[in-house]
Amino acid sequence: MFKSILPSRRIASTDFQMLTSPIDPSETEHNGKENYFADSNTAYDSNAKPKTEKRKKMKGKLQAEQEVIPTEDFDRLLDELQIPSTLRPKLATMDPTVKAAFLKSSHVLAQMKPAPVTAPLTPRTLRRVHSSESVLSSPRPQKPTLEEYDLTEGPRMPPFGTGHSRGKSLDVRRQAIDPQSAQIAPLKVIKDKKKQATITPEKYVKILLGQSSTAMDIETVKKLRLMLRNESASWTEAFLQHGGYDAILTRLNEILEVEWREEQHDDQMLYELLRCVKALSTSAVGCNALRSYCPAPFDKLVSLLYSDKKPGDVPTRQLMVELLLGLFELYPLSALPSTGSSYSHSRSHSVPWERSSSNVTSTSNLVVLPRPHATLFSLIKSLLLTPAPPPSEAPGTPLEPHAFIEDLHRPRIYKIYLQEMSDICRDYFWVFCHPSNTIWDLSETDEAKVEKPRAPGGMTGGVEFEAMCYMTMHFKFINAIASCTQALNLNKEHEHSAFRFHQDMLASGIERILAIARKASTTYYPTLHLEIARYVSAAGLSGVDIPWSLSRMIGQPPTAMRKQLLPPSRPKTPTRSAPTTPTRRSAPAPGFAGYPANPVYPTGYSATGRPSGERTRERETERAPVLPQSRKVTPMFN
Repeated sequence: MFKSILPSRRIASTDFQMLTSPIDPSETEHNGKENYFADSNTAYDSNAKPKTEKRKKMKGKLQAEQEVIPTEDFDRLLDELQIPSTLRPKLATMDPTVKAAFLKSSHVLAQMKPAPVTAPLTPRTLRRVHSSESVLSSPRPQKPTLEEYDLTEGPRMPPFGTGHSRGKSLDVRRQAIDPQSAQIAPLKVIKDKKKQATITPEKYVKILLGQSSTAMDIETVKKLRLMLRNESASWTEAFLQHGGYDAILTRLNEILEVEWREEQHDDQMLYELLRCVKALSTSAVGCNALRSYCPAPFDKLVSLLYSDKKPGDVPTRQLMVELLLGLFELYPLSALPSTGSSYSHSRSHSVPWERSSSNVTSTSNLVVLPRPHATLFSLIKSLLLTPAPPPSEAPGTPLEPHAFIEDLHRPRIYKIYLQEMSDICRDYFWVFCHPSNTIWDLSETDEAKVEKPRAPGGMTGGVEFEAMCYMTMHFKFINAIASCTQALNLNKEHEHSAFRFHQDMLASGIERILAIARKASTTYYPTLHLEIARYVSAAGLSGVDIPWSLSRMIGQPPTAMRKQLLPPSRPKTPTRSAPTTPTRRSAPAPGFAGYPANPVYPTGYSATGRPSGERTRERETERAPVLPQSRKVTPMFN
């Protein structure tokens, strides 16, 4: 069918008609495309490299990347960054290319040392109007325009700096410029990253001490937080040696004493200062600084959380609870008590980061609790029992109840702290809309499945998600206190025992909070249900009686969160083996010496010789509970 359409022979390329004019090879270069016109007599471009050379180059790059990285260099890098020992096994299994990138970046950071402040290298005919100090202090760097430059002759300083004279004009058309003798910097403004690298720790300390919290730029504090979190420990040590932590606490106390904070600036400044305090906890030197001033600023944060001036932003309040939770890392269970020991936290002696490396002894690694606390729970309890500040509209004279009411009063010492969690249940009531949820049984819950990382879903990022994360952080803090009291292993009568802690929590109203919080979604907030289950389990281990209203709600977790129970193994059937030595004669096995394998008994009798019906009735009477017999009541009137 197609024979009449298709040509019988192949048409030569010379018979085609060119619709576009061919490109002159003399005007342009060969670009390697198929539709490029070239003479058949001319040879192919000699500069074109064959594919084999490209493959060899790619193999060489892969071999260079897969070179063996010495473990000593990588371990030295981890020591400089103060990576904890729990994280090092995971980093040791990384790909060699990633390790090489780590080492390369560390070498680059080591070479980027703060250079002395000098005048920027600009052309002789250009001069910046604004100084470098004004650029660093500007809140938002803007792109340069021609108006920022003064297109006049640049000043030329005399040899000894005794006078000032203007230099001669530079005629570019008549005078040739030697590129090797005169180096002219390009007309580019230094990027923020390069500016940030030149700012020294002393500069940040001067900025913190020289400006008020209400007038300071938020971007400056953000950059400080990044430096404290990402720079090496030597940078943090230099920052602390120049009084950086004192400056942070000064600005933090100043923003906390503001009567009415501005939401757009002051609340954000409070949030960034708290993140700077948290960034200090990522290094050993910063942890020593936090211990030296404890209980500040934690007591001020608890007082702010109890007052009516607490920040309305939920993430800021969550960060405050995270800082309180960080006390368990600052003071581990091996911390020494402050009473009855030769160690003290007075500022009469130098703190660890103020000592030189030669003077630091082995005793500097010891962690001592602040006075007058002997246990970590004593410190935490004193913070939680901080008296709440009076409300702004409180009457001048406080109201005192009658004496008989005081006698009937039941102490609820954690009521002020639990009021914050109760307010979350009240303000976000629509989240707790699953009344059929149970309190998970911790023994049947797979904690690894619940705490594994999850991809962000549709419910992440909203106000409800932030509120539930905040409540989860509160339960994590309470569970950390419960595990701390359980580790003390004190008697029930002791005021710091686990039994007294859970008893006071139940008396303060945590039972109602647990009953409401378990109604949250198990799909979107599984970690909240896990922390609730952990608290109920810890309360049961302490010996306190769980209220019936909570114990009746305890049930199995969802199927996806349960532990996978192994199927019961079938009992192995015993196999007969030929006896090797003569043994004592026992009862013959079934089917041996004329005995039937399945003996037949008379109808109604069992192997014991008793009637089967009697044996069955005895078993039923043993299993069935004894019920009271009903009596017949005769009516009095017919």
